[in-house]
Amino acid sequence: MKTLFALLLVCLTALPSLAFVPDGEELAARLRKNYGPMHSWQAKMTFPDYPGVSVDLWFARGRWRQEWRAGDKASAVGSLGNVAGACTSGDFPLSPLFIWMVPNPVQTWQSWGVDVTSGSYGFCGDAPCLMLGSSPADGTGPSVQLNNEDLAPLLIRYPSNAGMISVAFSDYRTFAGYRVPRKVTVRAGGVEIAADVDWVRLNGADSEELYAGDALDSAPCAEPPQPFGILRESFRYPGAE
Repeated sequence: MKTLFALLLVCLTALPSLAFVPDGEELAARLRKNYGPMHSWQAKMTFPDYPGVSVDLWFARGRWRQEWRAGDKASAVGSLGNVAGACTSGDFPLSPLFIWMVPNPVQTWQSWGVDVTSGSYGFCGDAPCLMLGSSPADGTGPSVQLNNEDLAPLLIRYPSNAGMISVAFSDYRTFAGYRVPRKVTVRAGGVEIAADVDWVRLNGADSEELYAGDALDSAPCAEPPQPFGILRESFRYPGAE
């Protein structure tokens, strides 16, 4: 009886990893159903370890705008991993929230080095999840971890010229009909940056003026305090040098 019980326990434990993993086409279809109608968003990030510093973010189909605030304002616009214009004289950091839900996610994850044809079910923390790319035992390879039910990204890990970078998205809530994260944690090069996210709106943030370089203030601005510089030095957009 004890042997039978032990065998049953092993089988039940193994079920998640043996369950059918959707292929790329089915995964893309499910993501389009859950997030496809969301074309743009606006959010505000704050940093628990750096009180008084915040950044307003706008994103629409890969284009973005940032406005850092810590007394004065520092702005930039761009697309994906490229900065098209900024008021600072030096380089401008990219936001880890820009990789959360990208256009054509499955195809994009593949371009980031994630093998979307290799997947398994398991647990990411306490949440049942679908792990794409590296195996559950491999904590270093390129990977995307998705919530098992709504396919919300829980973690995205990818290589960069600065080493492996992982971005974790957590504390999900339903806002305007979509599941969105309220916490983001970046780990890169021995650095960890935590941020809280306050969502302002989903869709309705796609005005051309928001993302136009000539809409930025022509006056030069000072570099904001940390974590501006830390994020600039440690975080890299996937595929960007």
